[in-house]
Amino acid sequence: MTKHNKILYIEDDLKLAQLVVNYLMSNGYEVDHFDNGCHACYQASMKKFDLILLDIGLGNEDGFDVFKELKRYQDSPIIFMTARQSQVDHITGLELGADDYLTKPVSPSILLAKINNTIRRTQQVKPQSTVHNAHNIRFGSLSINTIQREAYLHSQPLELTSAEFELLIQLVKAPGQLISRDQLFDSAIGRKYDGQSRTIDGRISRLRKKLGDESVPPQKIVTVWGKGYIFSPQAWS
Repeated sequence: MTKHNKILYIEDDLKLAQLVVNYLMSNGYEVDHFDNGCHACYQASMKKFDLILLDIGLGNEDGFDVFKELKRYQDSPIIFMTARQSQVDHITGLELGADDYLTKPVSPSILLAKINNTIRRTQQVKPQSTVHNAHNIRFGSLSINTIQREAYLHSQPLELTSAEFELLIQLVKAPGQLISRDQLFDSAIGRKYDGQSRTIDGRISRLRKKLGDESVPPQKIVTVWGKGYIFSPQAWS
């Protein structure tokens, strides 16, 4: 099945937005359009996009503020497409970290070329199997939303207890690094490890089963005997 790149498009001019959406979809893109930053940011917290196309003048909202909020949820490239032609706005947009700044009206073919080039460039730089931002973490088939406190494996929800979810978060936030049993115990239980409790080992065992990590020895959460555990990012590709 052909993968369609996903675009989040924020534009309050509905007539223009419909034209842009139709054009991009006719060229193979999936487009989620919103006419305000609030709803767009909520969608960005729930779903991964390959690129964001953002207007600056959004009624009572400032597109620059929306940009900052979007960056809390997405590490996707963002292109400003706006009627504002001042040099100050242009410089502000680029200094915020925008990947491009287009002044309306924009030729559809130019817009498409800019989008194609930006996505191609960013995907070449960043491996597709690993994605991180403030609230979304993904390693291949495993994805986690820390705001919604949800985890998915192969797009299927994982039924994790609160304790198992917290343990998973601790591990994935330090991929490839050894996390000692003492650290995990102290964080989970709230006191120093006494050298006897097997609480963490039991939770690791249950978490592995839910993650399908039942090979011998386990490959996704690796045991370092006598020391602790390592979350292996390579095992999820």
